[in-house]
Amino acid sequence: MTQDLSPGGITHQDQVYIDFSCIHTQPDIQTVVFRIKSSSVVQVISSGPWRYSVTMKAYTDPGRTQAVYSNTEVRLNQKIWVELDTDGLDEKLVAVVTDSCWATDHASPTGGRKYYLIKNGCPNSEDQTVRVEGNGEGTSNYFSFNMFQFTGSSAEFYLHCKLQLCVKQENSCVK
Repeated sequence: MTQDLSPGGITHQDQVYIDFSCIHTQPDIQTVVFRIKSSSVVQVISSGPWRYSVTMKAYTDPGRTQAVYSNTEVRLNQKIWVELDTDGLDEKLVAVVTDSCWATDHASPTGGRKYYLIKNGCPNSEDQTVRVEGNGEGTSNYFSFNMFQFTGSSAEFYLHCKLQLCVKQENSCVK
């Protein structure tokens, strides 16, 4: 910085030229690859007069035809579709409502850190990548989200969902 304090609008100093440049190195691009350990999780449930199974399966495409297997590479921010499907329930009588789905950094659904994707049947309003489709309309539904990881921990997380059976009455659900 130079300052000209001469009165009368004249100067007794030469102009100063300063040659400068900025160098900004691009940081290395880090990618994290996730591997899903089990391509699908099946749980057999007996509930009153019904005996049925619930399957949770992950896909890499919106049509849910490209299943994610243990050797499938999934990257951060990649969109993943998760289908919750039942077998053994009459779609005319019962619908499945996904009440909540959350991720934890431990295998226990209550242990460690918890991040909700679905809460009270609705997508997490703070995560604009979460979409829920067909919830409460039939015996299956699905949701999608962009892959993430818990900060400061390994790339491992566990997905848990709480489902409700809903008896259909005049095309509406009574939980």
